[in-house]
Amino acid sequence: MITKEKAIEKVIKYVSERKRNYKEVEKEKVFFEENIKIPYGKFYEQNRNVYTVTCRYEGYSHPISHYISVDAETGEILFTATPHGYAEDWEDDLVNE
Repeated sequence: MITKEKAIEKVIKYVSERKRNYKEVEKEKVFFEENIKIPYGKFYEQNRNVYTVTCRYEGYSHPISHYISVDAETGEILFTATPHGYAEDWEDDLVNE
C-alpha cells in the first residue's frame, strides 16, 4: 500500500502531465476510504482502497474543487471527479480529435 504522501506526489505528477491549471493541491485534504465501489473507469464497479486528493481550480467567482482518486494499493490514478462529470472524459475526447 502506498502512503498518503506518495498519493499526493502521484497526483501532482498527473496534473502536471495533463497540463491542468489547478490553483493548488490541498495536501491537508486527502482522504482514505477502504473497499469502495469504483464509479468510473477501467475498475468500474470493482472494490478498491482509495485515496482521494482535493485540488482547487480557479473558477469565475470562486475556486472549484476537483477530486482525484488514487488506488491505495498500486498508486494508479483512477479518475478525477468534478462538478461537471469526470475530467478524463473531456480530456480524452480532446486528445482523440
